[in-house]
Amino acid sequence: MSSDVFSIPDEIELLEFFWAEPVERSVEDGYWCYEVTDRRGIKLRFSFNLFERSVQTAFQVMDSPLITVSHEGAKSMTVSGKVMTCHFSYEGSDAQLVLRLDDSINLDWSSLRKS
Repeated sequence: MSSDVFSIPDEIELLEFFWAEPVERSVEDGYWCYEVTDRRGIKLRFSFNLFERSVQTAFQVMDSPLITVSHEGAKSMTVSGKVMTCHFSYEGSDAQLVLRLDDSINLDWSSLRKS
């Protein structure tokens, strides 16, 4: 675990972004988990751990898992309207997650190797 700080929006901003309370939360452990389902029936389970500086996204349709992506080294999470952006940095690489919640869920993960 790194001593770097993972900055996140406050709980009101997260509530407004996800339009829901967390489905799981342990403030003392630094863990929050939200679930949203879009109009197509695709469910996103979005969780993060403040102390471990990690973010996990998991998609499923009905009860069938599609994909799960986890990243450590989270530096910041910001919300602007219907868009959440998370930045990650770890030895040799930077990564970014952009999550858009509208009629449908749009999630983009990207990473670049640093020279």
